[in-house]
Amino acid sequence: MRKENSTNSINERSLLEFCKAHKALSQISGRWKLSLLFALYEEDLNYASFKSILPDISDRILAKQLKELVEDQIVENKKDKVQSLYILTEKGKKIVTTLTALGAIDET
Repeated sequence: MRKENSTNSINERSLLEFCKAHKALSQISGRWKLSLLFALYEEDLNYASFKSILPDISDRILAKQLKELVEDQIVENKKDKVQSLYILTEKGKKIVTTLTALGAIDET
């Protein structure tokens, strides 16, 4: 846990207050989050499918990053009696579309 009065904490609060892009980027930062988002852009997935697509991700990290994406309303976890399915929300789709457009800048 970071100290409230540390320089890093103060800088973080300033960035969040004055730079909306920083907030968006902080929600998708993480070693695996972009891979998870792009996988979900292709199709809705259950937990086991993530493990087959991204075999190097640990269970702990996969669960943590999916939980954070759900909390930030980028991904939705639809549960029924049979399975739990992860899908991109509209916000998540906009993020992936924007990232795809940014990637296309180099191609022009």
